[in-house]
Amino acid sequence: MIDPPLPGGRGTRLAAIAFAVLVVAGLAAGGAALIAQRSGTRIALPVGSTAPTTAAGTLRRAVEVRAGAAPDTAIVTQLPAGSAVRLLGRSVDSTWVVVTLENATDVVGWVPADAVEGLRDPGRLPVVTDASTLAAAATVGTSTLAALPDLRIESASSKGNRLTVTIVNDGPGDLPTPLLVAVNDSAPVRLEAAAGSVLRAKQRVEAVVPGEFVQLRARITLRVQTEPANRETNVENNAWSGIVEPDLANNLGIASAVADGTDRHLVVTVRNDSLIPVRGSITITVREALPSTTLLGRDVREVRLDPGKTIDIPFAEVRQADPARLAIRLSTDAIHDAVLADDSFPR
Repeated sequence: MIDPPLPGGRGTRLAAIAFAVLVVAGLAAGGAALIAQRSGTRIALPVGSTAPTTAAGTLRRAVEVRAGAAPDTAIVTQLPAGSAVRLLGRSVDSTWVVVTLENATDVVGWVPADAVEGLRDPGRLPVVTDASTLAAAATVGTSTLAALPDLRIESASSKGNRLTVTIVNDGPGDLPTPLLVAVNDSAPVRLEAAAGSVLRAKQRVEAVVPGEFVQLRARITLRVQTEPANRETNVENNAWSGIVEPDLANNLGIASAVADGTDRHLVVTVRNDSLIPVRGSITITVREALPSTTLLGRDVREVRLDPGKTIDIPFAEVRQADPARLAIRLSTDAIHDAVLADDSFPR
């Protein structure tokens, strides 16, 4: 059976055939240019795919996650060795891969492919064709997929002379990772009460800062951050500065002074009667007793004394002296000394 001729003659039939060819070519081109959206990143997909191929991996070394596939691009955050990551895409030459944290998908950026354990064939990952939107999102640590927290230090105080902070999550998102606090620009440390817990949106947590004790009334500066850093909507409100003072008494005192050894040189023993470790500079001066005030010796040193512990301070130059006939004095700016009576000997 012969199909009837298309209406319009030979010219019309050729136009129809040409149109059909264009349609097929257009569909093929469209299939090859399918784009998947993830965290603001355009990822080229193979023809016929509907979602990007992803893979799981583990960082074999500590890395800097960057906003672009090059070592001179902005650092988004730093991840320690052993971090579990999800691989979202790769660079054209497969030397860099786009990763996100398995438990925190708002952290997105580039790491060297050779830093990922378990990445056997980078070529199976989709090629990231437009890294500009990824860099813009990753540089500020934001994501179109997740609501982020926003940390703020509400207050700082002394509880048992241990530095304690109250932190509020003002953001719309939860924080599933540990909190860190830096004191006076020191290295940040994990908060004890908050370690491993989830700080929900609009909730607050009170936590002790490990290793930080309140020895005297002083101004301190604190900064809170997430781990990894910059996983929040606003990092400009992460700092706090104010006065914190001890809530319990601290005390350093002279426990004893004796003549020791064959030359009977003077040894002064200082004891920490505080409930916390005390660190800082102390000065011991030794003079002749009244009516003379001749200086016989002075010792200035940095000490760190745990509660109830002592330190012996020898004065080799003070020999054959009776400690009961000397004037020995302890002074320090390290603490607010609650008991001044034991700062001198004899008493």
